[in-house]
Amino acid sequence: MVRPQAPLIKREILELIHGKKQHGVLVIDEASLLRLEVFVELHTLCQFEMDSKPYLPIVLAGQTHLIDNLRYPGCLPLASRVVAKSHFIGAKKEQMQAYLRHHLTIAGIDRMLFEDDAITAIHQGSGGIFRKANHLARGALVAAAMSHDKTVNAEHVRLAASEIF
Repeated sequence: MVRPQAPLIKREILELIHGKKQHGVLVIDEASLLRLEVFVELHTLCQFEMDSKPYLPIVLAGQTHLIDNLRYPGCLPLASRVVAKSHFIGAKKEQMQAYLRHHLTIAGIDRMLFEDDAITAIHQGSGGIFRKANHLARGALVAAAMSHDKTVNAEHVRLAASEIF
């Protein structure tokens, strides 16, 4: 079902392009969280002049199940318009170590608080994704502090992971 806003939005896009000679892009972050009905409406929004003009490019960013969502029957028309896909690859262990060291430096700490096994556990537990690593590292630091330990080990990371995930 197309909502009444779709024709209004399409008119505004055409005015932007033809009247103001500007081009827009619709960027949707966390698109994997969208309801499936929204994908159908996005397809309607990007249909212009019998599909001869790509007036509204759409960038969808989200977790890996975004691709699965686009495979549902109602979403296939939008999925057929996808011209490029990119898959984010997480950081390597060495990059994770440098990332943790950098954040410790920003916090004013001049020594590495994470033991090698903790870095491995953070890297594996986060899949190399820095946002997840932040949560694990913060939780592991709290676990180490609660144990009165001066460094963070893999057990602290395991405890943090059980609390966070």
